[in-house]
Amino acid sequence: MGVVGVVPALMVVAFPPAVRFTGLSFSYNVSCALFGGLTPPLIGPLAPAHCVALAALAGMAVALSQWRAQRTPPA
Repeated sequence: MGVVGVVPALMVVAFPPAVRFTGLSFSYNVSCALFGGLTPPLIGPLAPAHCVALAALAGMAVALSQWRAQRTPPA
């Protein structure tokens, strides 16, 4: 649930007001609503466990890619 607070805070820093109050906020809220509303019925009774596992796999993939990027010497 840490993403709920961190992502909007990062968006405030990353984008100018004109962008974040129009397209960015709309697309972020629509995607959260669709993902949050459609995932549990599609996955079944173990929906929370599958969501946590998917988030953990995504986090590990990002961490691995960042680790590899740091080990690769610049061209």
